[in-house]
Amino acid sequence: MHVCVYSTIAVVLALLMLAHLGDPLRWMWIGAYLAGAGLSLAICRRELHFWTLRILAIAATITLFIFAFGFFSRAPHLGPEWYQADGKAQPLALLAATFCMLAVVSAYTCRMKGAQDEEEYSEGHSGTSHSH
Repeated sequence: MHVCVYSTIAVVLALLMLAHLGDPLRWMWIGAYLAGAGLSLAICRRELHFWTLRILAIAATITLFIFAFGFFSRAPHLGPEWYQADGKAQPLALLAATFCMLAVVSAYTCRMKGAQDEEEYSEGHSGTSHSH
């Protein structure tokens, strides 16, 4: 099930990227959207080392902040009911991408917590448990 969810998020991010094709910074945005899509697909892998999860979680968080910054830097220039105006696809795409990345960051957080719990469980059963 989670593979379907995060694959869908990757496709959504790839489609949202299209809103930035006319942007002067399109290459930066294309890179951010592709990074988000890749991070969304990477969480679908069953076996990820704990340190790999940490690095990918940090990258997902940075990507989330890039989208949020992109939206909030444009927000002061948006009028009331901006989401209904023509030509406002970019801020809407950035806002949607921010929410997509929240789900991805959450998935990495859950996976890291699960990996940490497994590590503590295996240490406890091998007699090498350390008290915290």
